[in-house]
Amino acid sequence: MDSIDIKKKREVLKFIEDKGYGKLLWSKIGKAMHRFNMIEEKDRILVGVSGGKDSLVLLNSLVRIKIISNMNFEIIPIHIHMEEDISDLNDVIEYCEFLGLKLEIIKTKLNALVEGDSKEKNPCFLCGRLRRGILYSFMKEKNIKKLALGHHKDDIIETFLMNIFYQGNRNVMKPSYISKIHNVTVIRPMSFVEEKDLIDYSKRLKLPILKNKCPYEDSKNSKRLKIKNMIKNLSLENEDVRSVILNSIKDLF
Repeated sequence: MDSIDIKKKREVLKFIEDKGYGKLLWSKIGKAMHRFNMIEEKDRILVGVSGGKDSLVLLNSLVRIKIISNMNFEIIPIHIHMEEDISDLNDVIEYCEFLGLKLEIIKTKLNALVEGDSKEKNPCFLCGRLRRGILYSFMKEKNIKKLALGHHKDDIIETFLMNIFYQGNRNVMKPSYISKIHNVTVIRPMSFVEEKDLIDYSKRLKLPILKNKCPYEDSKNSKRLKIKNMIKNLSLENEDVRSVILNSIKDLF
């Protein structure tokens, strides 16, 4: 996006920031970035872009930081596209171009690999692991040392509770960590942002969200969906329950 002129950057920034999201999004994202020192001068940051709301808002947040700061860092969006998926990527590609970015696309038969493993009890975990492996391979090839993912506050507390109830451990999804195996830093700038605010923002801006065709996302057997509904019910009694849970596990970050 360094090639975009000042007038275009102002247009992009005005669109991204909109109105009413200072406290809900930008201050929380800024807090996470500052606390965990997520971005440094001359970073080359690979951004996983699924086409969902989370990854598109993440892209917006990084572009916003690049425009308003004096830091020199590179944003490299990448989309892993299943060959069986006939979704039209043109809108996402064009949106990246509007932001001054070129979307890298890697085609894969990931769907066949996941469905072909009849022994896999947790297809979502396997799918995520395979996708991450593809990203790490790309990073190694291009000598990229930082990966930005679109996980948010709800993802962190849901994953923690899933580990407690189903795995019997206290493993937590950290806002930032170094993968020693792959020698890369993984950052999650939206760690303090609630999903409902991402939904509201993405609808407000009419972001070009790809429809999720994953058969496991809304499955009645989805452990994550059960945890999500549990938190939703608890929030009826205490609307700050997500913050309470997150505060209780911050020492694990």
